[in-house]
Amino acid sequence: MILSHVCLFVAGAAAAAVVREASKSESLHDGAVRLAAAGLRAADVVSAATQTIADEAADINAEARRQARIDAAVKERLADLEEGIRAEVTAEVDGTEVDE
Repeated sequence: MILSHVCLFVAGAAAAAVVREASKSESLHDGAVRLAAAGLRAADVVSAATQTIADEAADINAEARRQARIDAAVKERLADLEEGIRAEVTAEVDGTEVDE
């Protein structure tokens, strides 16, 4: 994101220099103004696209963290259940009763 801001700054400085030189001629001045306006529109598009990418990355990160918490909780509950199930199955195989 910082790189895009630096690129936009450099593009803006270059556009300002072009506009300053082009202001000496009316047709060049008009062209420079149009070019500067196009550069500003492009900067807006790039900023919007960059923000969209950052938002999507944050959403993906949040979902991954959520899923990791769910997986950890399920693993913990399965471990708790496994002890009881293992005792029941062992008792069935051995033909003994399980203490409840």
